[in-house]
Amino acid sequence: MITLTTTLPDKCFSCTLPEITFTADQESAQVIIKIEGEEIFNETLYTDDDGSITLSDLADLIQPYAKEQLVVLAEINIIENDEDGNPQASVSLSTTVVYCTADFGDTSADDFLDSHFLSILLGKKITAIGRLEYLHYLGTDVATVTAYFADGSIETDLTPDVVGGNSKYTTIDVSPSLFNVDDRTLIGYVVKAGNRSQEYIMDLRNPDCAPILVFDNSFGCQELVYCTGTHTVSPQFTRSSAFIKGLLKNYKIEESREFKADTGVLNTAMANWLDDLFRSSYVEIVNFYNNVATVGKEVVITDSKSEYSNEAETQPRFTFTYKYAQRNHNVVQLAREGRIFDNTFDFTFN
Repeated sequence: MITLTTTLPDKCFSCTLPEITFTADQESAQVIIKIEGEEIFNETLYTDDDGSITLSDLADLIQPYAKEQLVVLAEINIIENDEDGNPQASVSLSTTVVYCTADFGDTSADDFLDSHFLSILLGKKITAIGRLEYLHYLGTDVATVTAYFADGSIETDLTPDVVGGNSKYTTIDVSPSLFNVDDRTLIGYVVKAGNRSQEYIMDLRNPDCAPILVFDNSFGCQELVYCTGTHTVSPQFTRSSAFIKGLLKNYKIEESREFKADTGVLNTAMANWLDDLFRSSYVEIVNFYNNVATVGKEVVITDSKSEYSNEAETQPRFTFTYKYAQRNHNVVQLAREGRIFDNTFDFTFN
């Protein structure tokens, strides 16, 4: 007989999968773990002195599969065998595993996923006309948008575009240009999907941005960061030289192009959220050419400073340094002929 001491909830985050402990009358039990029907683990385990078996480190085993698909069904089958290997009893467990590297404390995955989008942003996000904004959420709830304008008028039940996802999760385009009206000034909008809500406030200065980065967040979903502060580039060259046929020659020149970015002033919610960029393992540059966004080179953040305090006069703004991930840093962007920086001087000098 198999008796479960601990079990699995209906939904779990991949990083906080609990241990499974059970007791068995026999000395061993076969444990089979499947992800989306594919077997990834099949071993015979033996009981300890108390007649129990604990399945530890399930997060390390399952998380790579969850990262690949974002949402997966995990099944655990436990079969108790006698000394001759004949099945005596069995128990089956299953749970929906959502890829996540963040620990939300006492909040269950079920409660969080029902009331939040797949982002650690827990407050208002600042945006502007011309920027792209996307939201991701578990399930297929229909999303609606309420837009607010400077003249006091309100537009309700606007519908964002569904641009990705599957039967398990949904990605929607909530870029402000979709809800803007030519003869009115959009000052903010609220996106709702089921019990989830995300508010955007407009930066009416519509500052130019450099760099624009897209990164994989704590849920494996892509989010965009628009930096409005100073952007600088600092090429460095390492030269190896020697006398060749009596003449000094540089026989090897290695270029390392380093970029420094300033996020500009952030609100508290965005300051907390932006740490997700600094912990992300995959970041890419986004370029806007003729109002068309294209994903450019992969980059690696090599240094960041995201310190801020709770003093009333303190406004958080972060700086960070990044490089191209590829070895060759001699990158030429033909579409940006004559331009020094990614976007900073586009409208001023060109």
